[in-house]
Amino acid sequence: MERRTLLGMVVVVVAWLGAAQATLYQDCGSTAEIHEFSLSYCEVPPCIVHRPSNYDVNITFTPTSGASELETIIIATISGVDFPWPGPEGCSQLENDVCPLQVGHKYKYSAFMPVLEEYPAISVVVKWELKDENDVIHFCALFPITIV
Repeated sequence: MERRTLLGMVVVVVAWLGAAQATLYQDCGSTAEIHEFSLSYCEVPPCIVHRPSNYDVNITFTPTSGASELETIIIATISGVDFPWPGPEGCSQLENDVCPLQVGHKYKYSAFMPVLEEYPAISVVVKWELKDENDVIHFCALFPITIV
């Protein structure tokens, strides 16, 4: 009995450690199957980000529809007002892959989120989207950050 309890605890700890890389977020309409979303140095929001710096954003997903183009749309919401944040072209951020996206194929998107010196010290909600040429939103995440 004790051995089973210990084994169960080991399995839980290993599963927890395996998932520790992911960042918690609120899905806001992803159509793809999302396997992982991570923002460097952040597991549980609000994510604390320092000026000036860049933070890695990694998304692993499997699209449910094909796409020839993929656009990254980043919006910071401050007191209910949306401000666009510079984002990279989406297809060029696919690791070891290229567009067009194929249904059922697993992709890893890797980009960085720039936090510039001129940004004010403030808390914002970030919306990160990957949208195709037909306005299909393959990935959409909302996550709070605090810029310090």
